[in-house]
Amino acid sequence: MLGMRRCLLLLPFFFLSIGCGKPPMQTVQGTVKRDGKPVANCKVGFFPDLREGEIINLDRHGFGFGLTDQDGNFKIQHPQGEEGIWAGKYKVTFVAWVTSNGKPLPPETKPSEVQGGVLNLFPDLYEAPSTTKESVKVEKGVANVFNFDIKTK
Repeated sequence: MLGMRRCLLLLPFFFLSIGCGKPPMQTVQGTVKRDGKPVANCKVGFFPDLREGEIINLDRHGFGFGLTDQDGNFKIQHPQGEEGIWAGKYKVTFVAWVTSNGKPLPPETKPSEVQGGVLNLFPDLYEAPSTTKESVKVEKGVANVFNFDIKTK
């Protein structure tokens, strides 16, 4: 009887130990084009798609961001620097700031500090997860490659 009590006392600790830790990150990469042309210095955001009714942990690991290179290629990282994001459904946002005369801004530039203002190369609806038209499903154990070509014309 004493052995049974010990087992029952240890049972919750067993279940806690097997449930600890975060899910594995899945690599995510791709390209961003605007009207068929690659976009450099585009900030690509992956945000959990809450409209799908899935239960998603909303801590910082659930989000991912990337920056395109000169050829429009990106890789997604979560905010703490680890490459990839969790498997699940995501809304995808795009922001590529240019000056009012069309000159691209370097990634480290703060748009609010640019004299004369800035413009996003993408329509406003692509700036927020609540309005973007783009959504994807990141899957476990596969090559998650997403190529976007946003039409503005």
